[in-house]
Amino acid sequence: MRPEIKRVLVCSAWPYGSGVPHLGNLIACLLSGDVFTRFYRMLGYETLHVSGTDAHGTRIEYEAHRRGISPKELVEAVHARILDIIRGFDIAIDNYTITESPVHIEFVTEIYRQMDANGYIFSREEERAYCNGCDRFLADRFIVGTCPYCGYPNALGNQCEACGRLLEPEQLLTPRCAFCGSTDIVRRKTRHWYLDLEKLAPRILEYVRGRDFRGNVKLFTERMIEAGLRPRAVTRDISWGIPAPFAGAEGKVIYVWAEAALGYVSATIEHFRRQGDEEGWKRFWFGDEVWQVYTQGKDNIPFHTIFFPAQLIASGQGYHLPDQIAATEYLNWVGGESFSKTRRVGIYADEALELLPPVYWRFYLLYHRPETADVNFSWEDFDRTINAVFVNNIANFVHRVLSFVWSKFGGSVPDVPTEGAVRDEIERVYGRVLRHVEEGSLASALKEVAALSVFGNEYFQHKAPWQTGDEEAVASAAHLAKAIAILLEPFVPSFAAGVLDTMGIGPHGLADALQGAAGTELSRKPTPPLEHVDVEDLKRRYREMKEEGLIGIEEFQKVELVVGRIVSVEEIPGADKLYKLTLDLGDRKAQAVAGIKRYYRREELVGKLVAVVANLKPATIRGVRSECMILAAADGTLAVLTPDREVRPGTRIR
Repeated sequence: MRPEIKRVLVCSAWPYGSGVPHLGNLIACLLSGDVFTRFYRMLGYETLHVSGTDAHGTRIEYEAHRRGISPKELVEAVHARILDIIRGFDIAIDNYTITESPVHIEFVTEIYRQMDANGYIFSREEERAYCNGCDRFLADRFIVGTCPYCGYPNALGNQCEACGRLLEPEQLLTPRCAFCGSTDIVRRKTRHWYLDLEKLAPRILEYVRGRDFRGNVKLFTERMIEAGLRPRAVTRDISWGIPAPFAGAEGKVIYVWAEAALGYVSATIEHFRRQGDEEGWKRFWFGDEVWQVYTQGKDNIPFHTIFFPAQLIASGQGYHLPDQIAATEYLNWVGGESFSKTRRVGIYADEALELLPPVYWRFYLLYHRPETADVNFSWEDFDRTINAVFVNNIANFVHRVLSFVWSKFGGSVPDVPTEGAVRDEIERVYGRVLRHVEEGSLASALKEVAALSVFGNEYFQHKAPWQTGDEEAVASAAHLAKAIAILLEPFVPSFAAGVLDTMGIGPHGLADALQGAAGTELSRKPTPPLEHVDVEDLKRRYREMKEEGLIGIEEFQKVELVVGRIVSVEEIPGADKLYKLTLDLGDRKAQAVAGIKRYYRREELVGKLVAVVANLKPATIRGVRSECMILAAADGTLAVLTPDREVRPGTRIR
């Protein structure tokens, strides 16, 4: 850290407002940001941690459409859940905001006007995919089709999830609209505005060369620069987002990638504005007395090393540019599977809090933070990390030492200095922890503290003060317990607080780990700071959680699924979505009320074979008795399910 540094700004990448983060998201962004924040604050720096919910983009607009709610309703609900997760995991953050914030919208509008005035924004006319079925341009996730590279049939308009290639909507083969299902997709002229990265390239290169980027950050950034920086669109033809502030751009919004990172600045402004300080934010965004740390996954690296700095440079305001990009590789689920809510794979942050107290998850995630390669979660690693390292090594050592002080010395640590060899080991580990954190290697720093506990256990066992009465050994062991707790505080603050409170240690900084424990008076009788985790029971509860809402084959077999033929279709007075259907089910006739009027004409349905749930309890809808239900697929449009060849009405579907 440069000697002139007085303050640290920690910026954690913004979780998407389409759903809660999983454990991999959590360790990459908010949890890592929390550790940096606590660490630098304990070193005495004025420290600020900001982040927020990324509320815009096609992902949110489409997900809201799928759920039948507005984008605003979706992101407000998700934002509230993420705030609960932040509190649950004891994440230290000064302002967790949202990109729907008026302060953010105001700042984004202003900085794009500055970029435009400085000549770094230009527009051009181009042809983009357009759906004639629902009259809209199909950006990113609004369009689905076959990947031109690997042939995956459900690739999205911005990326193929099968092969990972970045795509443009116009590249998709056999495209269809994600909203209405129409394949009537044409190319229509539109105008978009671009950030001229090519024009900014010399200054971006100068910035990158002036930073000590390492590992995956250096690799990703250099690859992109070597490939050549090309202008990148900053507008989209969608309705949900921040209105583009350029002349002639009415009806367009700023593309989500082009405004989310700007939230780091607006969140800082918002934080100080709430305190009645309109100028305070500038201390963290101008000059050389600030150090900026950014936490995110590796997929976000180019946005933080190239695009975001380019925006700040283009504004011409002289902003301080990012210093440290502490990016992780991916944390995947067991066997390398990707986390998925729909496939019920992996643990999400809200689920983790239901399964175990957060202190265990914090320790495991930070101990295995994927810093040099992707990491796969495994129950065996979880067992070893929590029970062998955290409980049996660290917690047991601390409790063993403090209990000995309580029982043999009346709760008072002998007033003698720490043994030289122990003091040297604490100082060595302290220095290595500082270096690892400043380099962005949180897992390495945590493992240094765990190794100090191994040293402590071996030292205490070797000295055996219960046999020798060696007061120096007891004071030295107590110093080790104190140092371990203080060094662990940024990682597992609740564990550290319990230990330090038992030791009667009040306000402290990180450097207090170097100060001995001689004469310390314990405030209470020590109790075990952690309980052993029954991992087999944890796995069982995880399985039960993932199976919740699923049905067994016996229950499914109770559903009578048959093929029925629609005999007649009648209008229902006053109902614009419903038909009354009479169906031949083979052994009987039954009637159903079906919400398919907007998708089928009556004559299209008469005589059609359809899939039917034949044993539903009757219900009365709009005064009409409905005795069964026809099945249909809904994906923007609606299609009733039919057999692919003629079969007899009443045939059982198996």
